[in-house]
Amino acid sequence: MTQRLWTDGVIVIGCRDNTAEFVESLLRSGCEISGIVTISQRAAEKNQVPLWADLKAEFAHRMPVYVSENYSLSGEIDRSILGETRCSAGFCIGWQRLLPAWFLQTCHNGVFGMHACANRLPNGRGRSPINWSVIEGARSLFAHIFRYNDQPDAGDLLSAPLITVEPHDDIQTLQQKTRVVFVREVVKHWRELTGGTVRLRGLNESGETERFYPKRSADDGLIDWSQPAGRITDWIRAQTRPYPGAFTLVDGQRYSVWRAGPTGMDYSESPGTLLDRFRDGTWYVQCGESTSLHLLDHELPSGLTTGRKLGT
Repeated sequence: MTQRLWTDGVIVIGCRDNTAEFVESLLRSGCEISGIVTISQRAAEKNQVPLWADLKAEFAHRMPVYVSENYSLSGEIDRSILGETRCSAGFCIGWQRLLPAWFLQTCHNGVFGMHACANRLPNGRGRSPINWSVIEGARSLFAHIFRYNDQPDAGDLLSAPLITVEPHDDIQTLQQKTRVVFVREVVKHWRELTGGTVRLRGLNESGETERFYPKRSADDGLIDWSQPAGRITDWIRAQTRPYPGAFTLVDGQRYSVWRAGPTGMDYSESPGTLLDRFRDGTWYVQCGESTSLHLLDHELPSGLTTGRKLGT
């Protein structure tokens, strides 16, 4: 029989920087962790995982760290080793795949994770919920913390704290906020979560209409300059680093735009026209509805001149 990596306690499942931060925060709070499940760098690169963290290098001196070559934990080795483990509870953060039912069953009191989106679930199930929420202009997010089952974003709910989306927030700062909220809620309910006495309620009791967000890819980031500047700002900040980023075209080539904001100044050129250049390399660009956008962080090629049109 395969030797068990852990036989009790709490485990963390994840593979990104926010996973490492979550583990560090729990340990600082005095919460003991029995082990970590993560993926290799090769698996992370294959699945285009942003901000992958080498959790084995960081934490193996303190606890067992299981490294899988399969993001879905579908390998025979995964099941033979992890299937022998047992723990009181698991916490999943920085893991953008469903966990298999057999793995959930190894945690006596369940695996808990977070799904943050603009509306109460089930309105907002699916992929990239924070990205989509920002694209749609969200000014707050419900940070749903729930126990996983075999359906996406459908388990019983622990809590759903409200997170304010500030004007400066982008996808990275919002993911940092959700990580902080997740840690707070886990620490607050630690004894109930690990002891199996936590009170949960049905996640889908909000009365909202069910809606699924689709998966996003790097090719989905093309900027539509006919949109007003405020909407383009949301589009850019929803996809900025560590994601592939929003982009525009110049002579058929893609150039990323990482940060921008409305100028509050009206112009009347055609959308996508470069209006004014500044010596720091930033640009004003014409957008729809006579609005204009300040490109604050971008990779546009040098040598562009005013009057040039982006997007072609």
